[in-house]
Amino acid sequence: MFFFLSKVLWLITNPFNVILLLLTAGWLLLFGKQKTGRRLIGLGLIIIFLAGMNPLSGFMMRSLENRIPASMPPDKIDGIIVLAGMVDMEASRGELIELTDQADRIIEGIILAKKYPEAKLIITGGSGYLKQDENLKEAGYLEKLAVSLGISRNRLIVERNSRNTHEHAVAMAKMLPDKKGRWVLITSAFHMPRSAGCFKKQGINIIPYPVDYKTKLKRKLSLISFLPSLGNIGNFNVAFHEWIGLIAYKTMGYTDSIFPI
Repeated sequence: MFFFLSKVLWLITNPFNVILLLLTAGWLLLFGKQKTGRRLIGLGLIIIFLAGMNPLSGFMMRSLENRIPASMPPDKIDGIIVLAGMVDMEASRGELIELTDQADRIIEGIILAKKYPEAKLIITGGSGYLKQDENLKEAGYLEKLAVSLGISRNRLIVERNSRNTHEHAVAMAKMLPDKKGRWVLITSAFHMPRSAGCFKKQGINIIPYPVDYKTKLKRKLSLISFLPSLGNIGNFNVAFHEWIGLIAYKTMGYTDSIFPI
């Protein structure tokens, strides 16, 4: 039920959808209630301007990405857990696997797996679609990719049914041979606070390994930074979604606090 409600909630709160609704409603009202229509269009343009500025989108994203710093794992680990979320399953076809801009997750997972040849490589994630399709399981695509890049199937643990971060953690709590071992958790930096909170809630001892940073290491503000851009609006959308997720997961009891770590 929560999975379904989360999709509906995001459909309603997605800034892109809100902007589109405001502009469309405002345009339609211009033919009748012109004052209200102009206000709605103005509100939509203000949201575009604010979301598109680098200072706001950058602040929201950095507050997530810098929460858990990147660091190398210790000399000995039990396994590497890669959270799915980087395969364009509808564009993938046959043996061709199309990756999204979050591909750093599986790339870094395979790199670490080669640095730690005794560690298991665990891939978790089915499909984020409301309607589940047995032929569209992301972990299955990533398993093929890992094997094609030299990872032995004997080292792989693949979980294909979880659909969100909470379900990833619950599934891993059931599948891992020892929750108190040293498990490196790989996901996008902006997604790491919520992920780490879910795994901590399930009693899994993780070593966070954030990747896929969206913000630059050194901030350089200029007049151009205050001009709206599609890239900034995209980052705002991602960060806003993650903040909604942090609050929702705390409310549902999937994590102990909004920022568990």
